[in-house]
Amino acid sequence: MTFLLDTNVWLFGANDPDSLPEDIRTILDQRDAQFGLSAISLWEVGKKHQIGKLDLKQELATWLKGAVGAHIQVLPLTPEIVADAMSLPDFPVRDPADELVVATARVHKLTLLTTDTQLKAYRHARIQYFKPILKKT
Repeated sequence: MTFLLDTNVWLFGANDPDSLPEDIRTILDQRDAQFGLSAISLWEVGKKHQIGKLDLKQELATWLKGAVGAHIQVLPLTPEIVADAMSLPDFPVRDPADELVVATARVHKLTLLTTDTQLKAYRHARIQYFKPILKKT
């Protein structure tokens, strides 16, 4: 396992793969590749759906089961991850879920694939930022 999927990358991959640039799709389409996903990402999606900010087009449990395929390993929150999240140096975001996602990447020594512009220059973790392809309306 080399990469941790940020919540938005996981969502794009599951709901709208065409919004991912070709180089990111190439990474995600690697045969037999395994990707990490922080357990907090499951909660983030569930919460956004619960409060009406995310339409999943199916019941939450069904969507989650389908979106966590065989190539995704959900990484639990551990005492080490929580401790690291509480002491991230110069962290640019005031979102506890982002702290936990970045700490998960650091503890597991994974590169975080993210679309979060606030994280792209964070030098205390391995970050691979990309800009999603926005559809013209």
